[in-house]
Amino acid sequence: MHEPIRKKLEAYLEDSGDTGARSGGGEFAKHLSGCPECAGDIARMAEQARLVRSLRQTDAEPSPGFYGRVLERIEAQSEQRSVWATMVETAFGRRLALASAAAALVMAGYIVSTEPGVGAAGLSANRSSVVSPQPDRDRDAVLVNLASFRE
Repeated sequence: MHEPIRKKLEAYLEDSGDTGARSGGGEFAKHLSGCPECAGDIARMAEQARLVRSLRQTDAEPSPGFYGRVLERIEAQSEQRSVWATMVETAFGRRLALASAAAALVMAGYIVSTEPGVGAAGLSANRSSVVSPQPDRDRDAVLVNLASFRE
């Protein structure tokens, strides 16, 4: 778009009449009559301005619940779900979590029941065998066993 048009474009689109373009006089009208590119641009902008003015004149109200539906859709699209949330929300995920918890409890029970001297009765009776009073001596014994090991 050329300079004479750019300077007075807003006034022309508002249809204020101070440009002299609507009445056919002035530098603005001369340039439009001689430049088909600017004339086409102005015609498209004038049509868009007319459409925008027609939208302002209508008092259309959205249907009831419109804003609620828009907010729900925005929240649904913007909500990023983690893998864990997806797993917990499905029936399969809940069953998998319960089965995993049950398996962990069974394994913990097995470990506690088979560990020598760690049971409820063995803990107080064999406390001296669980904790060694001489850690340096035990470390030396382990190192000697590792160094002298032969198949």
